[in-house]
Amino acid sequence: MMPSMRTDAVQGTGDPLAGRSAQPALLSVDHVQLGYWGRRDFNVAVADVSFEVEPREKIVLIGPSGCGKSTLLKAIAGYIAPSAGSIRVSGRDTLKPGPDRAVVFQEFDQLFPWRTVLGNVVYPLRVNGAGRADADVRAREHLELTGLGGALDRFPHQLSGGMKQRVAIARALALKPAILLMDEPFGSLDALTRARLQRELNDIVARTQVTVVFVTHSIDEALVVGDRVVVLANAPSSVQEIVDVREVGPPDSTQYSEVRRHLRRLLAAEGEEVDEDAVFI
Repeated sequence: MMPSMRTDAVQGTGDPLAGRSAQPALLSVDHVQLGYWGRRDFNVAVADVSFEVEPREKIVLIGPSGCGKSTLLKAIAGYIAPSAGSIRVSGRDTLKPGPDRAVVFQEFDQLFPWRTVLGNVVYPLRVNGAGRADADVRAREHLELTGLGGALDRFPHQLSGGMKQRVAIARALALKPAILLMDEPFGSLDALTRARLQRELNDIVARTQVTVVFVTHSIDEALVVGDRVVVLANAPSSVQEIVDVREVGPPDSTQYSEVRRHLRRLLAAEGEEVDEDAVFI
């Protein structure tokens, strides 16, 4: 028998509050539809997605390839507008990008190649109105937080993939956003570096108290990083199930294995091939 875990099947119009406490939602995704016009027809990528995220929570979006996970993250960031439904941060519609949301992407080329590590973090602070001295202090603090205090004068071409992602995380956090949006940030890294950064991310989030919405294809990454996992169905996607994973235990525990198998079954039911070995350090 599967160990007790807090889940809620939310197919179609289910409860977006599954596993949440009574805290007011910081982020509310309410019956969101996302799509685009083709030459003749309107193509729906995300059909009907609802969930809420409370302050300091880490939510992971997982689902079959092409189900709209990254598209949904871009909508939360304000890069694209829903064709139906609403996305609200602190009760306000997200009509455009804003300093209350910062994004870290998967690609290593998201840094300015002509700027140093320090310069890459200082620049967006200055653009957003920080004074020179304040920007320098905040940039140094967050680079120290991500373990790059000794690499301030390096350029991106002198960094490993993991170091580049640490710079991107420091740059995002230095803006002091309410929500950190992460689109498969460790997807291009080797397994050992990926596991190390997952652990470091959890430490950083605990220290900064930032709220996280994290997209991944990896069940193990979802279990290591997340508090709750929003499982999306095939495109045009809806929420298949929301699973609370805060109490699944360490990776070698029975409950972790059972919850992992449950998530595998959900993805397999959507036709997703799931065959991965976890690496934990």
